[in-house]
Order: sequence, then structure tokens, then C-alpha cells
Amino acid sequence: MEGRQPAVRKVSFPPLSAPAGADRLKIALDYLTDVTVTITVELGSTTMNVRDILRLSEGSVVELDRQTGDTVEVLINDQPLARGEVVVLGGNFGVRIESIHEIRKTRPGGEKL
Repeated sequence: MEGRQPAVRKVSFPPLSAPAGADRLKIALDYLTDVTVTITVELGSTTMNVRDILRLSEGSVVELDRQTGDTVEVLINDQPLARGEVVVLGGNFGVRIESIHEIRKTRPGGEKL
């Protein structure tokens, strides 16, 4: 090949089109607005021996691994969504969202989305 110029030519590709039925797969966000999800706020956790759990009774206090004022984890269907601060609204607890987690690029098992 020394001394010879390679043959170069422009490549043309056929126009891309969606496969038949692909338009049925697109779901408008409006269809999802009434879907019910479970929101969980994780205040903290602890590890206890079964012996200590069996000793729990009304009025027992279980110490958690977070300090007063620490942020809490907000989960949507057991998936981390945000972190926030616990607030009191009237007689109820609430969470003021402080940060939203970045969207994961993989599923919990490591499978790419």
C-alpha cells in the first residue's frame, strides 16, 4: 500500500425512521400524574440484638444514628429522591426539601437504564 492513496468516498445512509408501533410507546407525562407512589422519610436507624428488642415495651426509647437537626432521607418507592429537614406543621411533621439527588443512570441491580 505504500505510495498508493486509499479510495475515499462519501457514505450516504438511508433516512432513519421509527419502527412500526413506536408511536404507541410514547406516554405523555399527563398519564402518570395520577399514579400513586409511596413516600418514606427515613429519620435514622440502629442495630439491636433480639434480646434488646424483646425487652422493648410502651414508653421505650430507641436511639437512632442521627442527631437532632440532621437531614433526613426522602425515598420514593424505596429509591432515594432527596434530603430534607424535619419541620412541624400544626400538629404534624413535614419535610422541607433541601436537595434533590441526581437521577441514577442504573437500576438498583446495576442494570443500565
